[in-house]
Amino acid sequence: MPNFRYKVRDRSGKAITGTIDAPTPQLAGERLYQLGYFPITLKEEANALSLNPSELWGRFQKVTLEDLIFFSQQLSTLYKAGLPLLTGLQSLAQQAGNKQFKVILEDISRQIERGGTLFEAMSRYPKVFSPVYVNMVRAGETSGMLGQSLDRFVILAERELGTRQSIKEATRYPKIVILSIVIAFAVLITFVIPRFAEIFLQFNTPLPLPTRVMIAVNHVFHTYWYLVLVVLFGFPFLIGHYIRTEKGKYFWDRLKTQIPIFGPLFLKIALSRFAYTFVVLNKSGIPILQTLEIASTTVNHAILSQSILETGRKIKEGSSLTVALSESGRFTPLVIQMLSVGESSGTLDEMLMSVTEYYDVEVKNSIKKLSSYVEPTLTLLLGVVVLFLALAVFLPWWNLASLFR
Repeated sequence: MPNFRYKVRDRSGKAITGTIDAPTPQLAGERLYQLGYFPITLKEEANALSLNPSELWGRFQKVTLEDLIFFSQQLSTLYKAGLPLLTGLQSLAQQAGNKQFKVILEDISRQIERGGTLFEAMSRYPKVFSPVYVNMVRAGETSGMLGQSLDRFVILAERELGTRQSIKEATRYPKIVILSIVIAFAVLITFVIPRFAEIFLQFNTPLPLPTRVMIAVNHVFHTYWYLVLVVLFGFPFLIGHYIRTEKGKYFWDRLKTQIPIFGPLFLKIALSRFAYTFVVLNKSGIPILQTLEIASTTVNHAILSQSILETGRKIKEGSSLTVALSESGRFTPLVIQMLSVGESSGTLDEMLMSVTEYYDVEVKNSIKKLSSYVEPTLTLLLGVVVLFLALAVFLPWWNLASLFR
């Protein structure tokens, strides 16, 4: 934990200096104020070498979705058991294995102890607690059903976690194959091909095309290595920076939607996420306009998110949910039909839950189909690359053997 050198005045006006441990300057100032001092200056000491490895690692730890699920489950259990909220938070903060999360929970506990609400304290950490989480906690606190709101978030987060794991499993084999190809190619052009070139140049024998290609690539890597580094690292960095902008994210999501096989899969995942998030927020008692605004931030699809926000503006003008979504042209006929039935019959949550279940099945089938297409394609690609590398290595030896004969 960092040290801060402070200069304060006590209640009599006397100046006092010293040091204090705190996660952030704000918390350091709050602690000094609680002790009855009035901070004048507060500077962090450059003392990183004194940190032990666990503290140093804790400063770079991220709060994962698994950490949030586990915390929500425990807090819900303690709250339903009748334990005071502050006591439950303090107990969970002591048990937290994630150092960064521990600091955050301790700060939230202090804010509640001073009379703040849980959702206001959590909203100070938007990178940890998403708008969905904060608004569900707010609805739970207002209605006295915090435990049920936390349970709904756990179900929502577990669905999201399951989808991520399914995609990771489907892309694991392609990643391994591509990494193997890159390593084999790098080893050959760095260590094998240059030695071969030196040997064959002594015999003045023509080299086959695959070997000449590998030698040319090796020459480019050794002569223009700085340009290669710019292409390998600088270009992806610029692309990533552009994609993080609003315009770039819209362009990237539009491009993803047009990719065969992958495009429909991304759209189905976004529609399933929207439908389920809408149901969870609506059941928590959050107004529909606020529900749409929050859901637009969770779909992870810029085009669909823009359509959802536009839907909210049309509803403000007096349009119905079904009409507003259908006018956007971004939602499938299934979603529109189910919304229409749900609005007319008063079973909107049930209809959207059916949409979620349908697209969940579609996503699983699409991932299986993706695997069935990708694996043979990558196997063929791996065979072609191995054949090319083998020809580049062994053809010169055959030519050299013919020369000796």
